[in-house]
Amino acid sequence: MDIKEFSTSNKVTVGLIALAVFVLLCAAFSFGESIGFHKASFAFQNGNNFYRTFGSPSGNPMGRPDGFPNDHGTAGKVISVTLPTITIADRDNTEKTIVVNDQTIVRELRNTITADKILPGEYIVAIGDPNAQSQVVANLIRILPAAPAGPQPQQ
Repeated sequence: MDIKEFSTSNKVTVGLIALAVFVLLCAAFSFGESIGFHKASFAFQNGNNFYRTFGSPSGNPMGRPDGFPNDHGTAGKVISVTLPTITIADRDNTEKTIVVNDQTIVRELRNTITADKILPGEYIVAIGDPNAQSQVVANLIRILPAAPAGPQPQQ
C-alpha cells in the first residue's frame, strides 16, 4: 500500500477524527480542572481566615448565636481609619476590617458623605462582600447616630 492510498483510506480518516475528539476532550477536562482548582484555592484561603475574621462567639462554630455568620456585613465601634481600610470592634470585640473603594456609599442620617469623615469612636454598620483576605469590601457604610445620654439597657 502506498502513501496516497493510506492517507485516503477510511481507517485513517476515522482514526484522525477519533484523535481530534480525544484531544478536545482532554482540553475540556484540563479547563474544568483549572477552574475547580481556582475555586478550591479561594475556599481554602477564605477558610483559613474565617474564624479569625468572623469570630465564633460563645463557642458556636457557625458564627453568631443564631447560627448565621455575618460575612456580608458588620457593625461596631470604629477603632481606626486608615483609608482604604477601616477597623472596627463588633459586638463580641472581634476586630473586623472594612475596605472602602470608589463605589462605597457612606451615609450619615440622610446625607451622603465621604469615607474620610468617619472618625474613631463612632459606631457604623457596613454592608458588602467578603474578599479573599476575609475583609468586607463595603458597598454601603452607615454612621449611626450617637446613643442618647443616660443608663443603657444591659445586653
